[in-house]
Amino acid sequence: MNTSKATEKAMPIDKLACQHYLRNYEEYLKPLRDQEIVLFELGVAEGKSLLYWRDFFPKAQIIGLDIHPVQINDPSNRIKVYQGEQQNREILNKIAAEVAPNGFDVIVDDASHIGQYTRISFWHLFENYLKPGGLYFIEDWGCSYWDIYPDGKKYFPQQVDFTWYEKLLNTLLKISFIQNTTLFRKLVNKLRIVLVKKEFPSHQRGMVGFVKELVDECGSPDITNELFGNPPKKPSMIEWMRVSVGHVVIKKAVQK
Repeated sequence: MNTSKATEKAMPIDKLACQHYLRNYEEYLKPLRDQEIVLFELGVAEGKSLLYWRDFFPKAQIIGLDIHPVQINDPSNRIKVYQGEQQNREILNKIAAEVAPNGFDVIVDDASHIGQYTRISFWHLFENYLKPGGLYFIEDWGCSYWDIYPDGKKYFPQQVDFTWYEKLLNTLLKISFIQNTTLFRKLVNKLRIVLVKKEFPSHQRGMVGFVKELVDECGSPDITNELFGNPPKKPSMIEWMRVSVGHVVIKKAVQK
C-alpha cells in the first residue's frame, strides 16, 4: 500500500524509522478506520503516536500507558493516558476496567522491548482483554540481538551444513557395494534417519525468545495432536502471526 506524504508527516519519527511498520499499520488497521474501536498503546514517550492514532481513527478511543507522566493537548477528549509499567498486571486490569470493559480492538506494544516485561503484558492482555479477532502489534523485537540491551546478546550465525556423521553416511550411500546390497543400503538409510540433525542453533535471548514462544502457540494444534502430541486437543489462540524485521502482527483467533 502506498503511504501518503501527509500520513508520513503525521507518524512519529520512531515508527518512521522502519517504513514497513507504517505499511503494516495501514494494511491491517485501515478496515477499522471508521469504527468506534478502543486502541491501547503501551509505551508512548511524548505521546505523539497517540495523536496520530486519534487522527487515523476519527471515532476511536485512544488509550496510552507509559512509565513517565505524559501531557497531551487533545481537544477531542478521545485520548487518555495512564502512568505505570507495562508488566504491572494491576494497572492493566485498572485500565481495562475503566476504558474497555468489553475489551480492546487493537493493542500496540512499543514499551520496554524487554522480553520478560513484554511477555507478561502480552499474555495478560491477549488472553483477558483483547477481543476475539483483535490485533496485537509488537515493535522492535530485534533489539535482543544486541549486547547493549538489558536482555540482549550479540548474535553469531552458524554455518548451514551437514554434521560430520551426516556427511559420512551420505558418502557411504554413494559407494556401489552399499547401493547394490539391500541390507547395507537399508542400514545406512536407517542410520541417516536416526542420526539426522534434530536441533538447530537459535538465538533465544529476550524479545527474540519470546517471539519464538508465540510460534509455539501457533503450533498448539500439532503440539496437542491426539495421535502424536500431548492431548487433549487445544486450538491456538492465534489465528495468524506475521513476523517482519522488528515488527510482529498477531490476530487473535475467534474460538468456536
